[in-house]
Amino acid sequence: MRLRKADWLFVCAAALVVLSVSLLPSPRDRNPPVPHTPEHRGLASEKDCLRCHHVGGTRPLPSRHPKRQDCWRCHKAAMD
Repeated sequence: MRLRKADWLFVCAAALVVLSVSLLPSPRDRNPPVPHTPEHRGLASEKDCLRCHHVGGTRPLPSRHPKRQDCWRCHKAAMD
């Protein structure tokens, strides 16, 4: 089976799309990391974030923040 010129162009275009999508920045690259403060060191799980970052807490999340509870998906965890 021989590939035609149009087939090669399609394969090259698909490879270019895959390459350009793989080079897009991830959410972790654009969002601030978890600060290196005593309050943030040693967090066992993402649920610990909600002790302070809830409505009425000491540091509530901004209103435009997504209503998610998987913090480390977008924020790099603090290093001990």
